[in-house]
Amino acid sequence: MAQPVGQFIDDTIEVGRPFRFALTVRHRSSQDVFYPDTARHFAPFLVQGVAVFPTRTIDQTSIDSAVYTLVSFEVSRARVLQVPVYLANGADCTALLSSPDTVFLQSTVLATTRPDTLQLAADAVLTPLPQEFNYAYLTVAVAAMGVVAAAIYILFGSLLRQRWERYLLARYHARFLAGYNQLTRNLGPESTGDTTNQAIVNWKKYLERLEKKPYTSLTSSEIADRIGDDRLTDALRETDRMIYGGSFTDQSPLALRVLLDVAVAAYQRRRAAIS
Repeated sequence: MAQPVGQFIDDTIEVGRPFRFALTVRHRSSQDVFYPDTARHFAPFLVQGVAVFPTRTIDQTSIDSAVYTLVSFEVSRARVLQVPVYLANGADCTALLSSPDTVFLQSTVLATTRPDTLQLAADAVLTPLPQEFNYAYLTVAVAAMGVVAAAIYILFGSLLRQRWERYLLARYHARFLAGYNQLTRNLGPESTGDTTNQAIVNWKKYLERLEKKPYTSLTSSEIADRIGDDRLTDALRETDRMIYGGSFTDQSPLALRVLLDVAVAAYQRRRAAIS
């Protein structure tokens, strides 16, 4: 088999502009031939396309030809290209290099004798530019935060509302307990009427806010009927005697404790309803 012939069809090339390279192989007609890999063997050139011609056979000799369209981004003045052709020998292949050929880079930069006029003046004065606010980025950021907030609200809005309502309810309950216990802790015969009245007023306001019922405008008997607790009925009668009669007995602290238990039970019902 003769050495494969590789030849540039164009003698000169330009950077980034396609040019052609022809590869011809003469071999026995019974011999299988493999052409070079376009991804590896044409470096530093890049292969843009391949035109393969039909095999011609004359007197047991076959001729295979292909024309490669290449492109180069190198700036070297001259480039030599030599590619391998593989001959099949049973389970193995023999590589034969094509004849080397050289191509030259044609420069497209025009020479000029004009003096350089792009130099900066030595006394150039730099002018500061005012900074401008990037409203586009602000709009994108606000929109992104809005999308995130909406997603959080859709996924966890109900749970967050429940937790917030329970938090506010717990704070209100803690304030009520602190005020109610402070009034009833130091209760005695000398301050029975005014202190008990203030404690009952706070107790009614607390229940009214929890249960949305007008407890502040109801009498003791009406409240007892609404709640339906026998202990509360007796406790309210005792507190009436304390307010209007100035009576302070051993049952007075117990009556105030029953009212506190009723308030705590109302708080627990309201908390369970939120959940």
